[in-house]
Amino acid sequence: MTITYLGTLANDLDKTRFYLGDRVEDSGPRPSDGNFTDTEINGVITVAGTWQRAVGQLLDALSVEWSQHADITVGPRRQSFSQVAEAYAKRAEKWRKDQHIYPGISVAGVIRDDGYSDDEPSDDAETVSEYARVKIRTWEYPL
Repeated sequence: MTITYLGTLANDLDKTRFYLGDRVEDSGPRPSDGNFTDTEINGVITVAGTWQRAVGQLLDALSVEWSQHADITVGPRRQSFSQVAEAYAKRAEKWRKDQHIYPGISVAGVIRDDGYSDDEPSDDAETVSEYARVKIRTWEYPL
């Protein structure tokens, strides 16, 4: 499997790999040093809508992958994969907070609809009172 990372951060794939720490082939963030494929990352970017949201989703995926491994103790040596999974979950949460990504939140905008507005031509303005009527439009961000 080959991965693509140019290091320029000029495209969404580069940005996503950079913030995941998935830049070097066979030295990735997945268990056994695996990397995400270009197809996987591009698919998540497409579904998520932005590379920023894709980073959060891929950090969640890493948390799930690492949580499937049991903690191991052999003599004095201990490997705690559950802590790795928890760390990725916390990184995903912090990433979303830092990027202002809040799942399930709708944003409502107020657009003036009167003769003095730049949003609507004055010929199309409908007034309810002598002052103006306000249109409220809502839209949802894809998850």
